[in-house]
Amino acid sequence: MHSRDKLAGIVYLGLLMLSVFWLALIVLPSLLMAGGKVAASLILYQGFSAVCHQIPDRTYHLLGFPLGVCSRCTAIYAGFLAGLITYPFISPLDKEEFPDRRLLILAGIPMALDFAGGLTGLFANTFLSRGITGFVFGGVSAFYLMPGVFSALSDLMIRNHKLRI
Repeated sequence: MHSRDKLAGIVYLGLLMLSVFWLALIVLPSLLMAGGKVAASLILYQGFSAVCHQIPDRTYHLLGFPLGVCSRCTAIYAGFLAGLITYPFISPLDKEEFPDRRLLILAGIPMALDFAGGLTGLFANTFLSRGITGFVFGGVSAFYLMPGVFSALSDLMIRNHKLRI
């Protein structure tokens, strides 16, 4: 296997594993709380508070306890994982070029409108609207992060003469 292909595979599998791990961490506080492990659960909730507002009315619940992040954040991360899973069927793993940035902007517009509508009171966003818009944005984001991480690591390896292309 060519070094470049090997690195692309490692980056891809690494991102997949990190995504699955992150989603598992999001679910873990609910499971810990339901199992009576309050201190461990609270540590995770506190950690997730750095990336999410965690408003209980906007958060999916499991076994009667909220997940570590809100429904929109959960959907973004789940969408990212789904985007990664579909990535090799749509794009080569060793691609370093990003898709047109307008695609990312287009994917973010519905989410921004959903957020703004709820914030301004023009309309109420729902679990469904937050979930769909977050999932779409997360899915599209995978097509920017995968080539970005691969390109950065490839450049680093080339500079350190560890990858010969």
